[in-house]
Amino acid sequence: MPKSFEKLINKISIQQSNEDATKYIISKLEAKKKLTIAFANAHAFNLANYNSNFLANLLDADILFRDGIGVKIFSKILKRDAGENLNGTDFIPYLLKGISTGKKIAIFGTQKEIINTAIPIVESFGGQVVVSEDGFQESNRYVELSRKHQAEIYILAMGMPKQEEVAAILRDNIENGVIICGGAIIDFLGGKVKRAPSIFIKLNLEWLYRLVIEPRRMFHRYVVGNFSFLYNALITAVRYK
Repeated sequence: MPKSFEKLINKISIQQSNEDATKYIISKLEAKKKLTIAFANAHAFNLANYNSNFLANLLDADILFRDGIGVKIFSKILKRDAGENLNGTDFIPYLLKGISTGKKIAIFGTQKEIINTAIPIVESFGGQVVVSEDGFQESNRYVELSRKHQAEIYILAMGMPKQEEVAAILRDNIENGVIICGGAIIDFLGGKVKRAPSIFIKLNLEWLYRLVIEPRRMFHRYVVGNFSFLYNALITAVRYK
């Protein structure tokens, strides 16, 4: 039985809009000095089903949002409110516009040249990037940089499961700040990965566009992975009854 599916779906914070989610984060920050924000899509559910450390890091996140049509379908199967699709690619820029004005930002993840291309875009949301590093370092390197530069917002763009592990470690080693598990957000902002045409996004088929563009790399994640996710979602739904 995929117990991880049940744990994760219960952890997700349901919000009805980007604005509601941003207000929720701000309210959390008023109560505590530091927090981690993570996102759970179908790939995350699949990965957590056999990676216990990744599952623990997701469950330990201060805020976990729903990302993607797969988790929406899972919620509907369970007859639960799915809320807004808070995929990081769209929500993180919205969030930064709401909380980053005048704040110091750290970007850790992806390739350095992609980060450098994305920095002006990130700074256009209101903050200043004071430190960056590629996503291929050991965790202690990011801790060292965080202590030196004292950023207030950390964007982690290393992909799962490394970014969630680094987020947990950073939270234990900073005085205050928001740590965002951003996935491919910097790759998108830096131009390495292109967004799907708007019709794909509106129909919740951005995954299909990426599969068509990169079939060899994305086949296991989106074809095998989606079938595996739905299978485990149905098993979990039976347990709920």
